[in-house]
Amino acid sequence: MFNEHRKTLLIVEKQPNYTRLLVRQIMFAGFRPVVAVTGEGGLRKAADYRPDLILLELDLTDMDGLRFVSLLKEKPELAKIPIVAMSIFPYLKSSALYGGCDDFLKKPVRMIDLMARIRGLLQPERQAQKQSRRLAG
Repeated sequence: MFNEHRKTLLIVEKQPNYTRLLVRQIMFAGFRPVVAVTGEGGLRKAADYRPDLILLELDLTDMDGLRFVSLLKEKPELAKIPIVAMSIFPYLKSSALYGGCDDFLKKPVRMIDLMARIRGLLQPERQAQKQSRRLAG
């Protein structure tokens, strides 16, 4: 049965096996997954579904993940969606965070870490605190 109150997570990931793993874990945790395999597809689905959070592979086939973030942030109605970047390259962490992502996880992602990050970013109190810190600093 579809629960309209479940949070929606957009997964922008090019690897089908990894996508299936993420979808299973997200559904098991009670979230509603939406999947895109390209950056362009991810932007369209973000506009259509207005997800509560985006899981973003930085190495996409059609555009750089940071370009995706930049294009998303240009749209006021999508700009505040939290983004968790993922990559096999840990050195991309600072670029991802500086480029507008809210968090970064090195792949392969430990699912317990992913769920902790998702839940932390989706807590309204955490979002308000984070926004206050951004405005203060």
